[in-house]
Amino acid sequence: MAQNRGINQDVTQEMNRSLLLKNLRRKGTCSRVQLANITGLKQATVTNIMKDFLNWGLVEEVGFLNGSKGRRSIGVAVSRDRYRVIGVRLARNHYSVGLFDLAGGLLKEKRVEFKEDEALNALTVLGQISEEIRALIIEGKEKTILAVGMAVPGPFIAKKNRIALITGADIWKDIDLKEYFDRELELPVFLEHNANAGACAHMWNMKEQYHDDILIYIAAGQGIGAGIIMDGQIYQGALGTAGEIGHMTIERDGKPCSCGNKGCLERYASSLELVKSVYGNKAGTPGCGFKDVEQRIRRGDPECVKHYQKACESLGIGIINLVNVLNPNLVIVGDEMSKPDPKLMEQIIRDTVKERILPDVWEELDLQISKYEGDPILTGAAIVAINQVFDDPGRFIENMIEE
Repeated sequence: MAQNRGINQDVTQEMNRSLLLKNLRRKGTCSRVQLANITGLKQATVTNIMKDFLNWGLVEEVGFLNGSKGRRSIGVAVSRDRYRVIGVRLARNHYSVGLFDLAGGLLKEKRVEFKEDEALNALTVLGQISEEIRALIIEGKEKTILAVGMAVPGPFIAKKNRIALITGADIWKDIDLKEYFDRELELPVFLEHNANAGACAHMWNMKEQYHDDILIYIAAGQGIGAGIIMDGQIYQGALGTAGEIGHMTIERDGKPCSCGNKGCLERYASSLELVKSVYGNKAGTPGCGFKDVEQRIRRGDPECVKHYQKACESLGIGIINLVNVLNPNLVIVGDEMSKPDPKLMEQIIRDTVKERILPDVWEELDLQISKYEGDPILTGAAIVAINQVFDDPGRFIENMIEE
């Protein structure tokens, strides 16, 4: 019995630590008294945990705050200086590696584009990413890097740490990504679907504005995925493939898809399909890529605008299905397809969705195009790692200090 009580106390302590860190992050700066009021923890508990956090360098004191009755108290905030995490984004046409502080601030980023005419080798790409991570570790040796978060395209089978399918790039399907990085790196690596990472970044950015809503972030690029957050947690499904709306049927006898289905959303609304619709067999050759289409849309080229409008309408149909199934509070559309003309995309999607869902549902739906500065999927990968640290700070820091 005594052993069980000890285990329960340890679990309770980590839960309290996590609760304080996450609320402190959302608030920015708080006094110990404010944290006790927000979390419902006793002031003595807050004081003791903050003492540990200060000793670890996880939080820092940042001057005085004015409290009730004119009393002043010392403010605390998550430290941006002592610890780091690394975020990685693996995409169909590039990878990015970034160094972040524990507040989610980007300190350094490197992006490597894959050459269109070059045959990719999965292990070569993963080796390059590992080298970039090692370089950051060596360069920042005076800072302690705690973990790596990696966002990958899907369908991603989270329970098997494996990418099941990437349209036009089947080199990833047999690789256990977690096993690979566990072998190559000493740091813990946490994998997440790219749309889920993007959703995490948007929720993180909302801070106090997020109130346990159902938030959906749609990453509309070369593939299409939806990151679904419910009550502050990513909804993953049984295998971790929830949100694979790119393979949702929007046309019963439509175009065949590499997944084996017909009429999949990504065959009508992805950036790959937009380029094909504009350039036909020339798609992907020099001067016939997505950036060329994007520039033509921005110039008002009638042909490109027409194809873009049609793709946005198809995306709207996919969103209708999501709204009817999940009844979200907020839907945010981002990634490549939102870049050419965000205002036009928003107008078409809103008109399409409004026309085809119940008026009562529409009135309560906030639908918008992402205005996120930077790459939310790369930042979201780092946030996945930060959340792991905040969930169990003792695991990452206390043992390290003892060593």
